Amino acid sequence: MKFFEIEQKYRLADPKPVRAILKKLGAKKISSGAESNEFFDKDHFLKKQKIALRLRRSAGKKATLTLKGPRLASKFTKRMEIETPVDYRATKSLLRFLGFKVHRQYTKNRESYKLGRAMVTVDYLEKFGWFLEIEAQPREIARLAKEIGLRQKDREGKSYLQMLFNWKH
Repeated sequence: MKFFEIEQKYRLADPKPVRAILKKLGAKKISSGAESNEFFDKDHFLKKQKIALRLRRSAGKKATLTLKGPRLASKFTKRMEIETPVDYRATKSLLRFLGFKVHRQYTKNRESYKLGRAMVTVDYLEKFGWFLEIEAQPREIARLAKEIGLRQKDREGKSYLQMLFNWKH
């Protein structure tokens, strides 16, 4: 089980050329569809510590519970991340029983690809457009970004929470 996430998000004008490049590079599509994200907190306790507790449900009804720590100093986005598959209804009930409430939520469309050791996602977020995220070791992120044709100016430093809700973390 991994406990750190290293990723970089890029803005995309059009996902079609990126999909073609991913296919040419041998990426395997793992999933696609709508994904709901609910962020839980109790009296802003987690937010004050720059921690996010997310319950995510994908189109296939798979659910994951994720705890994300504050961003660490790094060329790319790096933070502690603990993630585990869960039963959505039972987990939501458990969190509510413990006094946690949904304080932020959003839905996005996501396509997930496996490319070597990297996870690549193509996301669409209403009102914000298309994004591509590469999750891998720093050298692999830089190499894949170059192969896909992403530029430094395409990098997006904000998380979806920051974009949608001006959330600081």
